Amino acid sequence: MSPTGILFSYAIGLIFAVGGIVFLVGLDDNRFLFGIPYLLIGLVILGGVAASQRRTARREREGGGTAGRGPGHKSPY
Repeated sequence: MSPTGILFSYAIGLIFAVGGIVFLVGLDDNRFLFGIPYLLIGLVILGGVAASQRRTARREREGGGTAGRGPGHKSPY
């Protein structure tokens, strides 16, 4: 994934997580209806991007290459 894609993925996850917290704090009647789903979506996005970065780093440490494409195959991106 490109550095810009990583940055935007983290930004979107952060927006959802912060928005969920704002809904939990700011709303009166529907705080759980809106706050918890937004918070969970944000945490899932942030966790997914972080896990992707860990997998990529581990794959590079263990010998490079991309999964299932054979040795020496470079991404067109």
